[in-house]
Parts: sequence; C-alpha cells; structure tokens
Amino acid sequence: MMLLVTGATGTLGRDVVATLRERGHEVRGLSRSAPGHVHGDLLTGAGIADAVDGADVIIHAATDGRRDDTATANLLRHVRDDQHLIYVSIVGVDRVPLPYYRSKYRIEQRISERGGSILRATQFHNLVRTLARALTVAPVGLYPAFDIQPVDTSEVARRLAEIAEGGERVELEDFAGPEVRSARDLFQVYLKSAGRRRPLLPVRVPGKIFRAYRSGGHLAPASAIGTITFEQFLASPPR
Repeated sequence: MMLLVTGATGTLGRDVVATLRERGHEVRGLSRSAPGHVHGDLLTGAGIADAVDGADVIIHAATDGRRDDTATANLLRHVRDDQHLIYVSIVGVDRVPLPYYRSKYRIEQRISERGGSILRATQFHNLVRTLARALTVAPVGLYPAFDIQPVDTSEVARRLAEIAEGGERVELEDFAGPEVRSARDLFQVYLKSAGRRRPLLPVRVPGKIFRAYRSGGHLAPASAIGTITFEQFLASPPR
C-alpha cells in the first residue's frame, strides 16, 4: 500500500512512518520542510493535493493545538471517498472540556461523517516525562493530583498500521496504556530514573477541566491494550 502520514516528524508520526516502512509499505511522510518527506503545509493547503494523490490510506497524526480545525479542513478538501482516512485522537475528548479536546472532538465528527476511522489514545509516555521534567526543576516539585494511563507511541503506531492493513473502517476505538497510576507515582519514577530526589506537592485547580481529569474522563481502563510501562519507556534508548 501507499500511505500518507501527516505530522510525520512529530512524537507519534516518527514511529508511525518507521513502523509502516518496517512492515513493507510505501510511505510518504508529510512535513512543511523536513528532508526526506513530501512537503506540504496543512495550515495553508499548499502541496496537500499532490501529497494526498495516489495514497491508499491517510493517517492524520498532525496536531497543532488551536489550528487543528483549519489543518484538517485543508486535508479533507483533497481526500477522496475511496481513500481510507484514519484520525488519531485522544481518549476523553468528549468528556474533558479542554478547548484543545473540544477541537479534536469536532474533528472526530467530521472524520466520521466522511467514513474515516478514529483511534483515540491516552497520554503518551513522552508527554508524562516532559511534564515530570518541567514540574520537578525547582527544589520542591509539583504534580497534578489525578491519575494517568500513559501509552507508548510505538504501540499506538503498530495499531494504526493494523487498522490501515485491515482495510475496514474502525468507527471509534480507544487504545490505552497498561496501567492507571497516580501522577505522583509516575513523577517519582521519573525522578528515580533521573537520579534526582525532590519532595512533591499536589496541584489542584478549581473548575470543570481539572474536575474532569480528577474523575478519570481521560482514562480508558477497559482498553488497557498497551504493554509497555512507564519504567520500561524510561529505560529504553531515547526516541
């Protein structure tokens, strides 16, 4: 198959491109300027028609916060009905009232109307490590007072490849990490791996968004399909 991957230079996109090539597929990675990829700009639409042309499957893994609606609209303008479009979303976009999540949920609906597939993933290990690093720089570290169910991008990439190869539309599927754990626990794991010690204090923020996280709106314990733990991720070579 010929596959196009948007967001090919991103955290997930890199793994998706590598996984598809390892499985013997011809892959175009979409990027604004990175060498070795087909060039196109989802925000302006420049080059998108040529990038999409000839692709059997399009995996839409690009994300740019508040501009995702525009980027997706520019992509959909060139996707044909006979091309399988797979969208990477986030578990909880329909339950956590974060503006970024609401945008993802709107896009899900557009993809669904076009007959595409939707895979929702929980937070990536990479994101948890980034948050832990940022919030433990000071002598007293902080952590959000809710649980997280991190998943490895390599496993999400493998599932996306399976959906692409299956040829059938996946209406909506959650793909979550193997464990639901407190952010405090995960941050302590990070500190230990980094050889650092810090007291940790919880952060609680009033409002609907934090309350949704506290209630587990971003979790999918019934879909704990991933197998790579946060400890295993931290012990693996940097990606």
